[in-house]
Amino acid sequence: MRYSIRDIVLESPSGKGEEWLERQKSIEWSYEIYERLAKDDQLEKINLRREGKEGEFLDGLMKLGKTKAFRNFMETCMHCGICIDKCHMFISTGDVNNSPVGRAEIVRRIYKNPRVENVDLQRIYSYYYQCTECRRCSVFCPNGIDQAEITRNVRNVLTSMGIIPEYVVTTLAQVYRVGNNLGLNEKAIASVVNFLEEDMREETGKELKIPLNSKADYLVIPSSTDLFVNTDTMKGYAKVLDMLGKSWTISSRTTEAANFGLFASEKYLRDFGDFVVREARRLGVKAVLWGECGHGWRSANNYVRYELVKNGIELMHIHQFTLKALERGQLKVDRNKNDDLYNYHDPCNYARGGNLVNEPREILKRVVRETVEAKFTKEETFCCGAGGGLLADEKAWNEFRAWAGWPAVYFSWKTGASYMISPCAIDKAQFPYVIDYHKVPLKMKGLMDLVGYALEI
Repeated sequence: MRYSIRDIVLESPSGKGEEWLERQKSIEWSYEIYERLAKDDQLEKINLRREGKEGEFLDGLMKLGKTKAFRNFMETCMHCGICIDKCHMFISTGDVNNSPVGRAEIVRRIYKNPRVENVDLQRIYSYYYQCTECRRCSVFCPNGIDQAEITRNVRNVLTSMGIIPEYVVTTLAQVYRVGNNLGLNEKAIASVVNFLEEDMREETGKELKIPLNSKADYLVIPSSTDLFVNTDTMKGYAKVLDMLGKSWTISSRTTEAANFGLFASEKYLRDFGDFVVREARRLGVKAVLWGECGHGWRSANNYVRYELVKNGIELMHIHQFTLKALERGQLKVDRNKNDDLYNYHDPCNYARGGNLVNEPREILKRVVRETVEAKFTKEETFCCGAGGGLLADEKAWNEFRAWAGWPAVYFSWKTGASYMISPCAIDKAQFPYVIDYHKVPLKMKGLMDLVGYALEI
C-alpha cells in the first residue's frame, strides 16, 4: 500500500476525520446507509413492478452462474485481499463488506450454497448500491476479477425484481419521457440555447450559434448538465465547432451523454443508446460527437459505436475530435489565458472503460500554461465516489459520498494545483460538493471549458 488510509481521513481540513474514523469502528455500519428505494408508482414509469422475493433472486443468480464470465468471477477469487485498500469505498467506510472481495462474498456464499434462507435482499441491495462500478479493483486483482461486472449482473437481477433506487428510476424515467436526465423539454432546451448564444455574443462579440434539431454533418451529444449547470463546457463545444466551420447540431430528443442504463440493466442501456442511433439517422449526420460524461462514453464506445457503424455513421469523443484539430493547427489558442496550475483527473470510465487517457492530456497541455499529475493517474485513478447511480441528494447519503470522493480530491489537492480538471458530468456534480465539505482550496472545471477560454475567436 502506498498510502495510509488513516492519514487520508485525518488530513481532511474539515476537521471531521477523527469523528469519521470513530464511526468506522462499528461493524458493518455502512450497511445501514443506502439510497431510498423507488416506489411502486415510480417503477411503473419504466415498466417495472416490485417482485421482492428471495426465491426470485436465487433463480436470477443461478442463471448468471451459467455465464462463463460470472462463473469465473465467482470461482477464481483467492481471497488475497489485494483489492481491499484499493477501493475508495473501503477507504471511506472501513467496512470490509464495502470492498470488492467483501461485496462479492455476499453473493458468492449464496451462489455456492443456493438456499432461499441464505438470501438477505436488504443486505445485497445496500452493499451492491454502494459500489460505483469504477473497476479500480480489477486493475490490481492478480486474477483480473472485475467487481463492476459482478455488480452490474447482480443489479440486473435486482432491477428485474423492482429493487432499485428512487434516484436511478426517476432519472431513467426522464430519459424515456423527454430524452435527458434533467427532464428538459424542447421548449426549455430552446430557451437555454438562446441564453447561451447571447452569453457567447457578449463574451466574444460574435454571433456563435448552437444549432438545434437541424440537418447537419455532426450530431453533438452533450450531458444535459452542460445546458443547465456546466454551461462553459457546452460553450466550449460550440466555439470549437464554429471556429472549424463545421455543420453541426444538438437534438432536443437526445441531449444526454449519460446512460444510467449502465447502472441498472442492459435493457435500459440499449434503449438509450438506440435513441441516439435513431436520431442520428433522422438528422442525416455523418458522425456523432460525444460530450463530457465518463460512464456515458463507456456505454457509447462499447455499444452505440457498433450500432452507428451499421448505419454508416462514425462515433468520436469530442476530445478526439478537438485534439485532431489542434494537432493540425486548425484551432488558434492562447495558453496564457489559462495561467493557473491544473491537475487532470482521469474519470474512471475514460481510463478503465473507454480507452480515453492520452487525448485529454494532450489537449490540456495545449490550452494551459502548467499542468501537474496526481499520485494515482490513468488506470489507477480514484473514483469520484458518486458514479454507479450514487449521486442522490439524500441527507444520510450526502455525508457518505463526501467521504467516498475524498481519496480522489485528497490526491489532487496534494499536487498543489489550483484547479482539478475532469471531463465527466458526474465528477462535475460530485467533486465541488466533496471539495466544499472538506474545505479544500481547489476549483473544478471541465476540459472543454478550458479549450473555450483559450480559443482566439
